[in-house]
Amino acid sequence: MIQEEQIRSITLKNVLVDTGATTLCLPPDAIAKLGLKILKEVDVATAMGIGKARIFRDATLFIFGREGTFECLELPGGGDPLLGVIPLEALGLEIDLQNQTLKPLPISPTETYLTIL
Repeated sequence: MIQEEQIRSITLKNVLVDTGATTLCLPPDAIAKLGLKILKEVDVATAMGIGKARIFRDATLFIFGREGTFECLELPGGGDPLLGVIPLEALGLEIDLQNQTLKPLPISPTETYLTIL
């Protein structure tokens, strides 16, 4: 545990919502600013073929007042951050293709995106 004043945070702009990406993907400079710790190195499929990438632990996202902590894949070569399907689903976010935005799915006592079946 760290003290509250030691918590690092950044605000990301130009985040691409990518349903072809599995998880949160950040460029190396964002990972360094957040001080994320490496979890493992993995093989990943990219547009250029199979390659190596590093996965970091405990990146906490705040979107539309919702919070979740996710593994983060380091984007080989940098680039814009990507928001993949795992954080989208876990946070209950839906893509509005017509307006090119994200919208939160309902979570209330009468309607919720969370299910246990």
